[in-house]
Amino acid sequence: MFNIAQFATLSQAGEHASTEYFYQRLDNERSVSDVFLKKMTEEECKDVIAQRVADVIRENLPPGSDLVVGVSGGGDSNALLHALSRLEEMKLKIHPVIIKGIPDWDKGVPRAQELCSRYGLELTIVEDAEVQKILGIENHSTSLITRFEREFVGDDFEFLGTLLVRLALIRHAEALGMPYICTGLNLEDVLCEALFRTTNGQGPAGIPVRSIGEYRLLFPLWLCPKRIIDGCFPKQSLDNYEARYPCFSLGRNLYYSIIYELQSRFPAFIEQLAHGYAEQSRRNPVVYQYDEQLGFHVERFVPFPLRQKFERMLRDVGAPA
Repeated sequence: MFNIAQFATLSQAGEHASTEYFYQRLDNERSVSDVFLKKMTEEECKDVIAQRVADVIRENLPPGSDLVVGVSGGGDSNALLHALSRLEEMKLKIHPVIIKGIPDWDKGVPRAQELCSRYGLELTIVEDAEVQKILGIENHSTSLITRFEREFVGDDFEFLGTLLVRLALIRHAEALGMPYICTGLNLEDVLCEALFRTTNGQGPAGIPVRSIGEYRLLFPLWLCPKRIIDGCFPKQSLDNYEARYPCFSLGRNLYYSIIYELQSRFPAFIEQLAHGYAEQSRRNPVVYQYDEQLGFHVERFVPFPLRQKFERMLRDVGAPA
């Protein structure tokens, strides 16, 4: 019934396909599952992403809003900025921000600068020392990633990276006196987070918007598959993949493998799953509390052993005198 080997191919509108993506149409009356392989040009990909981003922005932001956008120079932020640039009727004031601190982030700065220049946007670059300061680090003699890898052996720095991005965006939004920030979390990212939380007995966090203190964090790409996002700007996406820092986390990879398997075997199902998680998050919103010791909002109490490791990382215990 769901055999993906049986599908019809839909040609792209232009001469060259940038990517391809499976769609599925279920017909209960006929007991038929129709599967289509859609070949898509760059422009078709951009149109799909722009429409989905527009839906999120129009529903959650008033016209004329200031929006702080986390960018990396990769495919997600590239497609996101392009989609936001097409929302002319919203008259948004876009403030892109990129943070530095590990090799692949630093390599993304020139791409992000080129991208922002294309859209007439001024890019704010948060240097490594400023990133450490946001965490409360005064002694900058040791890089943050060195500190992290010493305390959290075998963990992926991206876990800390997501926190750093959020704190940097909030810091910038606070300076500008506005409550809206956003990142390029895509469909697969959102589902991996929600699946992880489900398997650990927690409900999904807010999708596509979550309130953290006085700020609202938006995920305009929450219904955008990575394959179509990368189809918007294929070359820049490839450059970003090749510059990735070699961090590994088997647990994280497991959730991505499950989501990609679902996506490959059952086209359109993960979009339905995302809608279900989003509805759950609306009915049971997560409430974040400010942790005075850590200096940022957390969802739940941070266990003492983990808090100790985090504090050691900040103090750079064991570093040369």
